[in-house]
Amino acid sequence: MTTRDEAIRLLADQHVDVAGLLAGLDPDAFERRAAIGGGEWSAKDLAAHLGSWEEIALEVLDAFGRGERPAIEDELGSEGATDRINAREERRFLDAGADEVMTRLEDLHRRVVDRVGSMSDDTWAAAYSFASEDATIGDRIGTLLGSEEGRFRHASAHLPDLRAYVSSINR
Repeated sequence: MTTRDEAIRLLADQHVDVAGLLAGLDPDAFERRAAIGGGEWSAKDLAAHLGSWEEIALEVLDAFGRGERPAIEDELGSEGATDRINAREERRFLDAGADEVMTRLEDLHRRVVDRVGSMSDDTWAAAYSFASEDATIGDRIGTLLGSEEGRFRHASAHLPDLRAYVSSINR
């Protein structure tokens, strides 16, 4: 299990990298469609996407704290759920302004880090019975904010594409 301190470090380090790269984009480059990873996403879409998963993690923490099954678990238990959630969230922020998306990302990131940092070790290691792949609430948050690279490594999975895009503009 990833410790709270490790989780905070991973989240913070990746966020610094992402935010720094995004900050270097002018408004047109930030909103240019089909720019990230060979797909349809813009850098703005990526920022909204990262924020959406942090928002989901906060919703899970809130429900867990109330002793309730998080509503998102019903959706996540179905085949293709991640793709559906990602598409829904992309549509949700398609017409949002760049400042709104970045302010949201910064706020959600701060809230996640603060929330994880304020949890007791006992709460972090508390059993999580709503998802079979995660034994503790800490594990669950790590999975929600994770990637194939591991728990709490969601942003890291997108950094190569974001770096390539920024590099292509700065040539």
